[in-house]
Amino acid sequence: MQTNGKAIDLPTEDIVIKQKTFPSCTLGELAVMDIPKRKAIIDPLIMEGSSMEINGGTGIGKTWFTLEMLCSIATGESFLGKYEVKNPRPVYYIDGEMPFDSIRDRVNMIMGRYIYKYKVSEIPLHFSNPLLFDNNYIPKINDPKVTQSLIKDQIKRMSDIHGSPIFICFDNLSCLTDYKENDNDDWTSMLDMYTELKHEKHSICHVHHVGKGGHQRGASRKHDALDCVIHLKRPEDYDASEGAVFNVRFDKHRHFAGEDARSFKCSIKVDQDLNQVKWDISKYKDLAHEELLTAYCNGLPDITYTKLEGEFGISKSAIARTIKQCVTNGLYISKMEEIYGDEWENYDKLINKKKKKGVALSQNEEERGISPEIPF
Repeated sequence: MQTNGKAIDLPTEDIVIKQKTFPSCTLGELAVMDIPKRKAIIDPLIMEGSSMEINGGTGIGKTWFTLEMLCSIATGESFLGKYEVKNPRPVYYIDGEMPFDSIRDRVNMIMGRYIYKYKVSEIPLHFSNPLLFDNNYIPKINDPKVTQSLIKDQIKRMSDIHGSPIFICFDNLSCLTDYKENDNDDWTSMLDMYTELKHEKHSICHVHHVGKGGHQRGASRKHDALDCVIHLKRPEDYDASEGAVFNVRFDKHRHFAGEDARSFKCSIKVDQDLNQVKWDISKYKDLAHEELLTAYCNGLPDITYTKLEGEFGISKSAIARTIKQCVTNGLYISKMEEIYGDEWENYDKLINKKKKKGVALSQNEEERGISPEIPF
């Protein structure tokens, strides 16, 4: 190992460090430093130089949702009629699963709303699909020596044509990679590529399937580096005859909070005559109450605000306010009767008996914030 200011060869990793020092700045220097502010792409969901995940069960509508988002970013049209695209940019969509004719048909239906507004040939949206490759096979993108190098070359060509930075989307990780999902170390090559692209102000999205029970699948390290995670889930009362209908929930939202991070409901309406697709967005306040209340009641007697906080990505105080409001307006009792019938009152009697006898309440019971307004 050389330490005379030249390159340092680390025996365990093939890394060359050109930096002679490890730079730092003082608080005073940072306070007055002129640092370019990152631009919002879709305000407030996606920032320049950020990474995100869209996940959900098989066949729920992830690709529809993703393609709608990508067409919005490439054209500057609002996303779902709900979120403003402030800084449109070129888009590179790498698909590893969907038949290419299905991708074409879906994009045509999405863009059908703007058929008289844009020339298709001028929209900076590029596609890669197995059909374009030898033997109809895309090499695995977690290969840093070959595939990732080819991807970076394609991004550079797109930048030369359309300008930089680019929005890159991988759909989906299960088809495009062969890493061991639960091995944090196996995700390193992808994380390195994401980091390099983000430093160049490119933004990244990947689409992923969820595991059993609808939970995020794979190594935790994959999610640590993400700025936004969007989870698509079927409504509790979903009927297959409704087609593509799902709830949109933000499991991670680093750059936004409050109303912007509330769940909402999407349904896709296809107009076969006009060859167009339209989106219907529900009021997310009603959905938030319904989803949260259902999860709370179904989880009794073991559910806690901490568990709900992790699942819904909102604070325990906000959960308590929502449950209390549901108690006040009668939704709570209706839901409990719907799930448990007359037995729901037994929970209330058990807690009151403990309180009268001075028996210490369990952590779960304490955490539910037992009060005259909230039975548990």
